[in-house]
Amino acid sequence: MTEPLVSILCTVYNKEPWLAQTIDSFLAQERDFPLEILLIDDASTDGSKAIIDRYQDQYPDLIRAFYNSENQGIAKTWVAICQEARGFYIARCDGDDFWLDKQKLQKQLALLKANPQARWSNTDFDVYNESGKLFSRAGFQNGFIPLADTFEKMLATRGFTMASTWLVERDLMLEVNAELDLTTSDDTFNLQLDLFQRTELAYLPEATVAYVINQGSDSRPKDFDRIENRFNRLLETQIHYLDKYPKSNYREMLGILLDRNNRYELELTKRAGSLNRVGVEKVTIYLNRSNKGFNLEDIVQFPLAQSDLIDFQLPEDCSMIRVDLSEIPNFFQEVRLIAKEGQTDILPDFTNGIVLGNAYIFPNPDPQLIYTIPSQLFGRDLQLQYRTFEVDDIQSDDYIGKILAQEFLDAKTKIRDLQRDQLRFEEALRKVEEQQKELEELTHRYNSVIHSRRWTIPTKMINFLRRKK
Repeated sequence: MTEPLVSILCTVYNKEPWLAQTIDSFLAQERDFPLEILLIDDASTDGSKAIIDRYQDQYPDLIRAFYNSENQGIAKTWVAICQEARGFYIARCDGDDFWLDKQKLQKQLALLKANPQARWSNTDFDVYNESGKLFSRAGFQNGFIPLADTFEKMLATRGFTMASTWLVERDLMLEVNAELDLTTSDDTFNLQLDLFQRTELAYLPEATVAYVINQGSDSRPKDFDRIENRFNRLLETQIHYLDKYPKSNYREMLGILLDRNNRYELELTKRAGSLNRVGVEKVTIYLNRSNKGFNLEDIVQFPLAQSDLIDFQLPEDCSMIRVDLSEIPNFFQEVRLIAKEGQTDILPDFTNGIVLGNAYIFPNPDPQLIYTIPSQLFGRDLQLQYRTFEVDDIQSDDYIGKILAQEFLDAKTKIRDLQRDQLRFEEALRKVEEQQKELEELTHRYNSVIHSRRWTIPTKMINFLRRKK
């Protein structure tokens, strides 16, 4: 059997809702090299094992399955499955994430070949919620999560390289696995720190993976005690790695920490004001120029107001924009993008908010709307109009609680009216059906009479006598 070039490793613990999609995304890879898929179940209590069994039966030459009889935790499970890999490279993906790009592995192999100093690669990613709804595109590029691409950034910020995008040499992975603290609260944090000490990271600025934010994940504990314990464990790891690699650039890390501290203090100052931070938050319009994507170099910004009319002009090489209405959850009575030539409303292609009539409700951070704007249809002179709900003054007539409560009551009334109309319709339909049956019965009786011998013979005689006259 030909040895695989790439071993895809997927660790699974209670990932039943997402696992089939994850495995299908591996199978969809377009490639000119041999690979293998290794699935390891860490004693799941849901239907994950049955899904793994089914795929192994379907693809016995491609998929190998492993099962822990008792739950071992992510670190031990990861180290164990890496030992089983036969490929020159290991590609990692968690059981609830999935790959978006069918050329993911092919592109990363080409990237590593073009950067021989790098033995490890990652890519950008899109963010989905656990229901499968797209939440944010290009997480690194748009700043949803900062990319930590050096040891210093990783250690100082507890950073992120998105493990489900990794492609790394197997021997290098085994080397850093040998130093992994198997009791760590986050195995990827330790692994990344040790990898950065041994190789550069080759980054592909394309979203090839869907990162699923799973609220039930161990990496997202809900109660404060667990959060506190997790943070304290990460702090212990940071201190340990300061001692482990004493020749690191302390000056760079101090600069990162001072900058973060300054930004956190500014953030705390913001939070002391209005809930929607009018005058503090900014409305940011990202311009996708020459199809290069959205980036911080091509933006226009305006302070967030209670309501505003923002006039701006689209550059000639731009036909798509993204409007970030703030960086925090926010609530708008209306949001309109108007082409000034013709006063035409332009509808968004995408929003991560909830649309209620003209209102846009953004319960999560980073409210976004994405618009495609063909200049030949709409021209280049645009106006963004918006008006926020009142979120601070409970006595105000447009206080969001009052507005949404009234919307809820109106919706309940409409539902009740519709239910009443439905009952009336069903009753009318029942009567129509009864009348239809009666009509069919009468028709049947009539036809039975007029076609009977007792009817047809006298009728013929009468007609005969009429003709004689």
